[in-house]
Amino acid sequence: ASANANANANADGSARDSSSTHSATASASAASVATSDACFDDATIAQVLHAMDQLTSVFQFTHEEAQDAINAVGPDVTLAYNYILDQGGEDKGGAIVPIKNCSHLSEHAVLNVSSVKYENVCGHFREEQHQNQNLRPNDNEGKGKGRMKSEYIEGGKCPSGENWLCLHCGVVRCSRYVNGHCKDHAVESGHCIAVSLEDLSAWCYQCSAYLTHPSLDGTLQKLESLKFQG
Repeated sequence: ASANANANANADGSARDSSSTHSATASASAASVATSDACFDDATIAQVLHAMDQLTSVFQFTHEEAQDAINAVGPDVTLAYNYILDQGGEDKGGAIVPIKNCSHLSEHAVLNVSSVKYENVCGHFREEQHQNQNLRPNDNEGKGKGRMKSEYIEGGKCPSGENWLCLHCGVVRCSRYVNGHCKDHAVESGHCIAVSLEDLSAWCYQCSAYLTHPSLDGTLQKLESLKFQG
């Protein structure tokens, strides 16, 4: 019994040491972020500590990734999370909680998916090539007005999978983990709401958040039916 008690005590001590080490590392990183801006007050430092803890404990980003993100976009966890993903970081941790109050749904989630042909392929290069061919006055090695032949993208293709459907106009574009064409489309067009054709999650690029809302239920159910039909 004494040996078991000692073993349990040692295990508890190791766990406390590990937790203390993690907290100390997070605090040190937060202090480093805070000292980079002398205007940080106690409330902001507390936000930095919370953001560092969430980014490193929940999502398991490195302390360096978390620190760089907070330096770049501030101690907002969602903004820092998205910044790290945009820089090529990988979320190895917990789930993101979708928001329920996106104000962009009524304007940008307007696609009638019943008329959509389910095609999980990014159409960026195909449409760009079509546009370029329309701009080209003739096929004489790109001479004359218009672009040079070398400026045309011939045969470009994004890998299949990890594609998103724009809920405003219906184009399909690849995710930030591929070539980021869906995000580019949102920036260029203002169409900020899209659905992943992989897991049918909805995302708003303006809110930088996943979405859940009763108005999306019918759209998602129809897409699920299209995905698994036949």
